[in-house]
Order: sequence, then structure tokens, then C-alpha cells
Amino acid sequence: MIFLPSIQIDDPDVEVITRDERVDVYVDLRTLETREDDLALRADISAVYIYDKSRRAVIKIVKLPVQVKSYPLTFHLRNGTLIINLQRL
Repeated sequence: MIFLPSIQIDDPDVEVITRDERVDVYVDLRTLETREDDLALRADISAVYIYDKSRRAVIKIVKLPVQVKSYPLTFHLRNGTLIINLQRL
């Protein structure tokens, strides 16, 4: 079975791109002026939770269009955009 990339566009600050074996999530955090060290992320089978440790607040919960593994989850912040990489189930 071949999967073509799909994009979720419900939230203007979030872009979710699904591929055969992975899901890439792009979150615009430019207005928050946060640092990568302040972020904590967690994923479950259908969502990613983005938490700001310095403010002790949830920044965003991103609902995913496909099921993902909670581990490994990698992320980095580049020019105010948080890039999250997950593996599909």
C-alpha cells in the first residue's frame, strides 16, 4: 500500500505532513519568544502535547490525522518554528 503525503490545515499555526513511515509537525511559535530548552513534548497515539517549562503552561495540543508511536519523538526549534518528527504506527 502506498501512502501519499497529506497536510492537515485546521490550525493556521500548525502544519502536519504525513508520509509512509513518519509524521512531521510544524508549529509556528514566533509570537511566544520561547527557547528550545524551555520546551517539553509528549506524544500519545493521536496527539502531541507541547509544554513550556519556564511558563508552566501547555502551549498547544496538536491532534494528529494518523496514529503515531509515542517514542521516538524528536524536535528542534528553527527561526521560531518548532519541527517535530514522529514515527507512524
